[in-house]
Amino acid sequence: MLLVLCMPTALADRAAAGQTQRTTLMQYIMQERPVLASLITKAGLTPILSDNNPYTLLAPPEAELKALEQLPTARLRAILSGHILKGIYQESDFKDGATLETLARTKITIYRKKNYTLIDGVRLEKPATQLENGILHSLAGKLAL
Repeated sequence: MLLVLCMPTALADRAAAGQTQRTTLMQYIMQERPVLASLITKAGLTPILSDNNPYTLLAPPEAELKALEQLPTARLRAILSGHILKGIYQESDFKDGATLETLARTKITIYRKKNYTLIDGVRLEKPATQLENGILHSLAGKLAL
């Protein structure tokens, strides 16, 4: 029986090389999400996503993020911080009707539907990427902050 696993390219290459070192959120973003990596760096959030503290990043699509490239640093930091939660939240941890506080101290509300989860009305895509210091959930759009 042949089992095929789908992994992001950089992670697949690392696995093929026999490396067992885990990747931080920021390392993963730099390898797989160039626009997001650039914006996080500009916003000064790189140290947060590189350290040992656990975070959940709700990552908008790269195409949505391109529209943020011209924003002033302070506004960009506020928007991106609004997509970061302290702690690790698997999709199953998001309870219907729950309100969570982001790193920007804004509130987001969780809505659970039969087959999917909405964060402030934005659909959570699957699968999530579990990393050394947190988890990255891809969103279908960006949160309105």
